[in-house]
Amino acid sequence: MDKPVVDITNYSFEEFIEFLFARNVQELAEQGHPRKWNPWYRHVQVTFDAQRICEFYVRLFRQPAFLLERFSKAQLEEGFWGIQGPTLDCSACNIILNTDLPIAAREKCISSMLDLSQYLFAINPLESAANMWWDSLCYDWECGNRARERGSEDLLLQDVMFQTLASILNLDSEPCERAALHGLGHLHHPDTGPLIQRYLDRNPSLPAEQRAYALAAAKFDVQ
Repeated sequence: MDKPVVDITNYSFEEFIEFLFARNVQELAEQGHPRKWNPWYRHVQVTFDAQRICEFYVRLFRQPAFLLERFSKAQLEEGFWGIQGPTLDCSACNIILNTDLPIAAREKCISSMLDLSQYLFAINPLESAANMWWDSLCYDWECGNRARERGSEDLLLQDVMFQTLASILNLDSEPCERAALHGLGHLHHPDTGPLIQRYLDRNPSLPAEQRAYALAAAKFDVQ
């Protein structure tokens, strides 16, 4: 069955936010087995202006706290899963991969995710979307779809992701630190080992499990 087409080309920022989050969703615990999860964004095709949507994401990520007052945890969880992955045509993941956009615009979108972590995920890490955020965005470097040795945007995007993750690792938030370590474990940046060692040196009293996870991330051995 063909997916219905939604044209958001001329949406305002507020309309875009409603499109992403104002959905009738169930709490994950009510949905049964995870494989039965059938989010709305799997069933829609989107027509959009990539430059406009990139700017909307930067605006959203820079000041995301208002979402906590307007939408339920379940709505945010499902919306952010759509934003981070490739299924939704206008996702941040696909915006970052869009070579028709200037690399500077895509780098700005990635950098703004530091604020998303600080002002939203540190306050409410949701069920799983926050922890898996960087897994979704960084996995191309683990599976070989991207490689630093190719240079160009494979190197540039990897560097800006690494810089953003390094800043998130400095946040006073265990969920955000964990998410950053998760992403670093998949990004395969050459400076990961020294970065994580500095993190461990700054935090000598880390719980044993978190320390073990950091060491695994330093070896690019995370799930």
